[in-house]
Amino acid sequence: MPDVVVCVKQTVDVYQLKPHPETLAPQIGQAQWKNSDFDLNALEEALRIREKHGGKVYVVSAGHDVKPLLVRECLAMGADEAFVLSDPSLEKADGSATAKVLSSIIKAKIPRWDLILCGEASLDQNSYQTGPRLAEIFNVPHVSYVTKLEVGGGGIKAWRAVEDGVEVVSCNLPAVVTVGLEINTPRLPSLLMIRAAQRKPLNELKLSDVGLTSNDVMPKAETVEIKALKTERKKQKFEGKPEELAERLAELIISNVGGRR
Repeated sequence: MPDVVVCVKQTVDVYQLKPHPETLAPQIGQAQWKNSDFDLNALEEALRIREKHGGKVYVVSAGHDVKPLLVRECLAMGADEAFVLSDPSLEKADGSATAKVLSSIIKAKIPRWDLILCGEASLDQNSYQTGPRLAEIFNVPHVSYVTKLEVGGGGIKAWRAVEDGVEVVSCNLPAVVTVGLEINTPRLPSLLMIRAAQRKPLNELKLSDVGLTSNDVMPKAETVEIKALKTERKKQKFEGKPEELAERLAELIISNVGGRR
């Protein structure tokens, strides 16, 4: 019966994010927060593993302002227990700091586990670093970009998307796996599941509870500025016979492609 830990990050809903009309900086204060889509796929996969093999599913979430209501959504989907660490010092956390905090929570509160599942990237930063860094910290195998996963016999078999096709790999447990959006469709909790989530344990932690200080989670990389790209159409209009327009269009495409080389 494998016990599975799922790391879930809360991010702004980038699909609702709009740039400031003058500075082009994202107006984060006006966007809603949500659980990162990739991580919900990881949670769904953990629940499917539990349905086949038993065990427990733990959710671990860390950030500068983790919202318990969003964590309850994970419990409503079916997770057994959640551990949350919210601290203002994590506002600018990079992959290194995030992995350090998540691993510290797991070491302190979930001493026995077989598999850690993460989304292959977060919805906001897309750094693709947290899963590999966790594997390095725990010194266990790591499989990334997984689109299909089988667990059994003390190990896993994974289908991972690569540039020229699909690669099938296997390794022993414990291990860390990062999954993509293609692996499944996260379930929608029923009203009964939502009510049941209110009775499941949601443990709120501080940095000191897992042996860390704000100095321990200083980012190694600094984000200087984020701006939206401003594009304007030329709005050119051409008239003439089809063969003339086709030739003109071909010339424009060739000249533009050549200018970007």
